Amino acid sequence: MATDPPAQSRIWSYKIDECDVEDRDALVRFRARSENWSELLRGDPAHSISSQFNDMLWQDAAWRMANEARRYAQEDGPNASVAPILGAMLDRGYVAGQVIAIGRLLEKSNPRQPQRGVVSLRRVVDEIRADRDLFTREIFVCQDGLPYDWESARERDVATWMTKHDPNEGAQMQWLPTQGPDAWMTAKQQHDLFDKLSGTDSQVRTRTDDLGDAVLDGLDSVLGDQVFTDLLALRNKTIAHAADTFSRAQAAGLRQGLNLEEFARAHYLLLGVLQAVSACLLYGEWRGSAVPVPQHDQFAHLGSVFVPEGRMKELRAYWRQHCDERDGWLSTAYHEVIPKAE
Repeated sequence: MATDPPAQSRIWSYKIDECDVEDRDALVRFRARSENWSELLRGDPAHSISSQFNDMLWQDAAWRMANEARRYAQEDGPNASVAPILGAMLDRGYVAGQVIAIGRLLEKSNPRQPQRGVVSLRRVVDEIRADRDLFTREIFVCQDGLPYDWESARERDVATWMTKHDPNEGAQMQWLPTQGPDAWMTAKQQHDLFDKLSGTDSQVRTRTDDLGDAVLDGLDSVLGDQVFTDLLALRNKTIAHAADTFSRAQAAGLRQGLNLEEFARAHYLLLGVLQAVSACLLYGEWRGSAVPVPQHDQFAHLGSVFVPEGRMKELRAYWRQHCDERDGWLSTAYHEVIPKAE
């Protein structure tokens, strides 16, 4: 018998028996899976997909801003933005950070090894394909109280309106509900969307229409784009692992790095998959802004000198002290392995 999910995890406004769905057991399973996907997309406190996008796109924007500032030095003269020690640190950090961030979103998660589970966009896409049988028209439209027969709901709405208003009064504003059994406009929109997702003509709709191959194959095709193939090879052979000569030779066309246009394309494709999964397939949130909105002045102190001239002597001394300390480790650290002679 169909039952509701535990109250503490419910994200729905209407109970199972209030939904216009004939296959109640499938709806129960769909809701359970949807709650898991919602947790991966937005709820995980440490690694939600949404927070991963926030960090990836913020760091990308921050580096591009710093890189643009370096261009000014060509016209205005050298400044801290073109200091070699900063440039190398910024550039290497940007490439490594972006490769790791994008690679995390593409990480596969084996359901048979939950102890090694990861939060990734690839995981959500794979799980949706595995549970595609739950994506029927009636569940897609009516999963949270919307009417399946939107036309009948509209006729009821019009009849109710006519009993309350005098048609001789002329045009009047009416607010339409967006949730529940009277929200015929929202239900109509869901039907229209599922026509596209299932590849079904609107004249031959059935409750059991299912998710088409084109959508699932499209998601896989985007995540299999060449830019991701090159990026993952770079991560696996160079950035995350120091692959030896033989291992590197096994990766055909191994790149030394990616250019800015390729990083931009990777972001573009990932955002497309995110919106398709979150807002269309799961009828969840539409991401309103790619780069997070700053909660502070992101340009604060950028117009200031990086190191006052009077402090350069101290900074040079600190560098020397740091290097001397590490040099000393060369003569002492190996005794952690080979003890000193008595």
